Amino acid sequence: MARLIHLAAYPNTHAGSFIPFVRAVLAKAAERGWDTAAVFPPGVEESEWRADLEALGTELYFVPPERRAATGWLRGALRAGDGPVAVHTHFTGYDLGAAIAARGVPDAHVYWHVHTVLSEAAGTRLANRVKFSLVGPRLDGIFTPAADVAAELVRRGAPAAKVEVVPNAIETARFPLPAPGAKATARRDLDLPADAEVLLHFGRDWRIKGGDLFLDALARLLAEGRPAWGLINQGGEAAAAAAAARDLGARVRIVGVRSDPAELFHAADLLVSSSIGETMPFVVTEGLSSGLPVVASELAGHRYMAERVDNCVTVPSDPAALAAAAARFLDRDPAETEAAARRANEWIGEHLDVAEIAELLFDRYARDLGIVAASEVGTR
Repeated sequence: MARLIHLAAYPNTHAGSFIPFVRAVLAKAAERGWDTAAVFPPGVEESEWRADLEALGTELYFVPPERRAATGWLRGALRAGDGPVAVHTHFTGYDLGAAIAARGVPDAHVYWHVHTVLSEAAGTRLANRVKFSLVGPRLDGIFTPAADVAAELVRRGAPAAKVEVVPNAIETARFPLPAPGAKATARRDLDLPADAEVLLHFGRDWRIKGGDLFLDALARLLAEGRPAWGLINQGGEAAAAAAAARDLGARVRIVGVRSDPAELFHAADLLVSSSIGETMPFVVTEGLSSGLPVVASELAGHRYMAERVDNCVTVPSDPAALAAAAARFLDRDPAETEAAARRANEWIGEHLDVAEIAELLFDRYARDLGIVAASEVGTR
């Protein structure tokens, strides 16, 4: 029997959009009769998402991502079953362990998934070149959500034929257009004025997410006399300190992690993704699906969305450019705003739902393992 094992160095107890993505791929494999397993680092055993994965019949394991521990566990797992097996790693921690464990195992196929921008530090560049040039040719695929990261992987030694762009997908049912009255309800719950222009920002890593750029753009809008407010998710102390330094504390709401961020999207008028170094942030796709226009910095993952969805625009990483683009969206005719939101929601539902990307990945596994692909079932 074919098997699929996902190993993710994912340290979060909340699901975000990453866990639904993994769940969809595992569910597709289980639906086709494959055995499935998922591996995470210790410390997330009590996660809110654990029951969802176990409900699929997926075996869960919590293994340290250090190379020796990961290699030993996976070597035993690979030799414990019969038939071909696909091994898919995420967030680099299990990469080398998976590649080493699969050596000499017939019908073991390994895929690495690079979710983050590669560091420019000299030591990291050297380590990457050794890793991708020596191990890359033995892999079946190296996936990444962004075209610029794919090109950089090749520059650092990864075989071009093995590198593939796989866009981040979301569970679109979790991010619908707002129902009538949803905005008013969300603003009451978040203590935001009903008549404010609310700009939403996700600041989990304040520097990488461009938090200071966001606040500087907000300050420009306020200086122009606009009724602007900032709503920041996961900014924490860094966001509070930055807002206070700009005398913006009274116009900013900072909230913590939300299992369901729909309320944040429904409370806002606009999402600002001012990141300075990411691949394809899930939050941009979530926001667009939820009906929000998006002003984003000029990253490849942002450009991917802006080239396909007219409710998203990319601008230079400059407060003036961010503020000007935000003002243009905020000043649109309401009918145009509603139509653009609907078009974005429909496009994402058709192209970036987790079911679509899960099918794509499963078909790739099936071809490599010599099994009839999901899209071919019933056609022969």
